[in-house]
Amino acid sequence: MRNEKRESHLVWRGAAILTGAALLVKLMSALYRLPYQNFAGDVGFYVYQQVYPFYALAVALGSTGFPIVISKYMAETNGQSGQDKASVQRHALLALLILCGLFFAVLFFFARPLTVIIGDRQLTNLIRIAASIYLFVPIIAILRGTFQGDKENMLPTALSQIGEQATRVLFILGVSWSLFVNHGNAYQFGFAATAGSAFAPLVSMVILMLFLPGKGAFFKNIFGQVTAPVNWPLVKELIVSGCLFSILALPLLLFQLIDSLTVLRLLEKAHLALPRAEKGIYDRAYQLTQFGMIAAASLTAAIVPRLAQLASLRRKRAYQLEATLALKVSLAFGAAAAAGLMSISREVNIMLFRNANGTLAFSIAALTMLTLSLILTASGILESAGKPWIPFYFLLIGSCVKCVGNYLLIPRLSIAGAAAATCLGTAVTAVLCLRYLRCVQLTKRLSWKTLAKLSISIIGMTGAVLFWKIGMMHWSASLAPRPFAAVTALFGAIIGGLTFMTILYFVHYLDKRDWSRLPISSYRKTFRRSDKKMIGISGKSRKL
Repeated sequence: MRNEKRESHLVWRGAAILTGAALLVKLMSALYRLPYQNFAGDVGFYVYQQVYPFYALAVALGSTGFPIVISKYMAETNGQSGQDKASVQRHALLALLILCGLFFAVLFFFARPLTVIIGDRQLTNLIRIAASIYLFVPIIAILRGTFQGDKENMLPTALSQIGEQATRVLFILGVSWSLFVNHGNAYQFGFAATAGSAFAPLVSMVILMLFLPGKGAFFKNIFGQVTAPVNWPLVKELIVSGCLFSILALPLLLFQLIDSLTVLRLLEKAHLALPRAEKGIYDRAYQLTQFGMIAAASLTAAIVPRLAQLASLRRKRAYQLEATLALKVSLAFGAAAAAGLMSISREVNIMLFRNANGTLAFSIAALTMLTLSLILTASGILESAGKPWIPFYFLLIGSCVKCVGNYLLIPRLSIAGAAAATCLGTAVTAVLCLRYLRCVQLTKRLSWKTLAKLSISIIGMTGAVLFWKIGMMHWSASLAPRPFAAVTALFGAIIGGLTFMTILYFVHYLDKRDWSRLPISSYRKTFRRSDKKMIGISGKSRKL
């Protein structure tokens, strides 16, 4: 019994460490882009965003997908011989070398044809630099997977992720500041950002190696069995599972990749004067969705271990209630984030990016904060139920909708059409995920009363923000445009958030059962017990 409790404690402690590190990494990723865009300008930001999806895929493979799969196989060999663990590591390394070698070869040797498809041949060297990231992924993923699965030690993985991202952010901002002072061009800014992303994995590798005991024995076990027979079905399974979990960790990645390959050419066909700058303006919206995904990712990370535990215990009723609650919370905060950003989109655009260019596309893209929130939560529920392929298939369908939407809408609506296509693609994915959850009875149907309560809260929040904006118009002449936009946006966000939470509470969007299942209920009980103990102690002291 004690061993079971200890193992459960280790699992939750490890999940908390990895979740905290992932959230910090996402926060740094979202924040550094703001000063970078201000230094580099719209065209400089466009240059980096064109290459970013290739970097993001490498990070997903080395940080999420393969470490999860390797740790799973390593954990299953616990109690077995060291030869079995070394065999898992050897096959995982082979799978990663094949996959990452393929990605490196395609991006490095076919960078020129790829830039022809994109429509900007000046990106060739940047794509080749981005390709070098895949050379570090195999060793990094093996080390992280070994720590997570064999040693049940999540700290090296967490510290390596934080160290890599901090190095990358500091390098990009430092070099960008230098280029800004020395009037660097847009492609120099893009080169600096891509180079920083390319060498940062070295820091991650060094941190992981510092935590690795018996380094010689570790590499001898992996490379010392070169002549041993290869289990090719296992290699195939590792590749497929690693890619699957990598894509599910970053659902927006497929949509960003489609934009990188199609938007510029479609904007040029629309005969815009500055298509690269227009693409850079469109890419602003992705920065804000990063913030929305932080909340959704934290919710997903919190619910998956609990739901997986309930699934293993076959507690269907409890599982259904927990999963439905997760969807209710995700829907509420995703809808609030989307409606709130739409209400102050112009002010946020000016505050962060110095002008109001692309505000319409910005407003439309805000809706993806709702759809992505639902996709992440639904994917987490389906993963915990042992159905990870389902959200992946739905993501592919949504990506096809996005691709068709780009070709149909961008020639007519410019970047607003691209934003609308993203919303449409993510909405299709979210709806398919939610319908499947209902069909297999993993969640309960949300009643019309619940949706009405949420609608009232959203309307009240939007009304409060609009009243605030009207009141601020009297002060528009006394402040410069950017400070005025900052004051309006920041206080508007606070007013809107407080209004939303207040109305949501008073209309009882979450009932008593929901509140009892939230983590804060356990803190309430703890505080109540401590208060009773304090009262009892004070009573005894009076008697004495």
